Amino acid sequence: MLTSDICAAQFLNIDVEPYQISVTADSLAAAKAAAVYVGVSTTSVPFKYAGVRPVGDTPNFVVVSPSSGTAPLTIGIGLNLEVVPYLQPGSYQEAVEFSTPGEAPPYANAVIQLNVAPPPPPAITSILNSASLQPSVSPGAMVSIFGSNLGTPPVDGHYDDSGLFPTALGNTTVTFNGTSAALLYVSTVQINAVVPYEVAGQKSVSVVVTHDSVASPAFSLPLSATSPAIFTVSQNGQGEGAILNDDPNVAPTPNSAQNPAAKGIPISMYVTGGGLLSQKLQDGGIPLIIGEPPYFNIAAPVSVKIGGQPAQVIYAGAIPYQVAGMLQVNAIVPSNIGSGAQPVILTIGDNDNAAQQVTVAVK
Repeated sequence: MLTSDICAAQFLNIDVEPYQISVTADSLAAAKAAAVYVGVSTTSVPFKYAGVRPVGDTPNFVVVSPSSGTAPLTIGIGLNLEVVPYLQPGSYQEAVEFSTPGEAPPYANAVIQLNVAPPPPPAITSILNSASLQPSVSPGAMVSIFGSNLGTPPVDGHYDDSGLFPTALGNTTVTFNGTSAALLYVSTVQINAVVPYEVAGQKSVSVVVTHDSVASPAFSLPLSATSPAIFTVSQNGQGEGAILNDDPNVAPTPNSAQNPAAKGIPISMYVTGGGLLSQKLQDGGIPLIIGEPPYFNIAAPVSVKIGGQPAQVIYAGAIPYQVAGMLQVNAIVPSNIGSGAQPVILTIGDNDNAAQQVTVAVK
């Protein structure tokens, strides 16, 4: 019989009463393990953990330790914290089975029932450009959504064999004016997503996060044709840009005060917020640039100033194997500027990133 935390079992196919554990969805807190007594009627018998027998499509949500021994012995059955926090609300049950070595049929099993309670509903507090961390949003821009109860503990999105990032991740979906967005990262307090290109031409977007089938209140914000922003080393939207020195004579290296760019050589900047591309690219897709130009270039006019002087732009567009929305702008460092940290102003269409105050180190 099962009393509080103790579950008694004997070999010879004797089932035990279900042990119930309750948790809240998305929680990494470890529930108290069940102490299971594996007994035997006569003499000591070696045994081992033989696996689980789930009910329905329940994933294996338990861990067993020790996984083998000699009965009689008390073992622990706990929750797998790499599985349980990612389960949707509901009830799950499986039988944890034991057998003697060399014997296929289980001789005993402990039934564990897991009850996952719904979390509070999701709520959005802000939506920012992922590079600048400013409230500037455009079609195809990478954005960070902040709030509460937005998803499971952290999980990263990856493109599949069709070259698409998921639109459902961490039991979460995000829509912009009703169109599902590609998801790059989901956690309980932050989502990184890509604004769908389908919202182009609209003046505002209404964003809804749905987690565990519960939708957040809509969050509205203005939409621009472009929202240029350069990713930064500090990831706070300001200061030293995430820029490579792209001297054609050597391999590209990260730009820094200790490794400044020489005047007259190209640099590569990682940016987002370029708006529409010259070729249509599916939301959440990755470009595979093959053949001859035109490639997936930024459709709007692009210009760059470094140290207050115009810099020749030699490429502005998508990056192979990166999600649509992650862009690269290559420009040549002007020869008539000073040394040290120089401001970089990126203009795409009618908008620029001047408020970022991004810099590049120059020799």
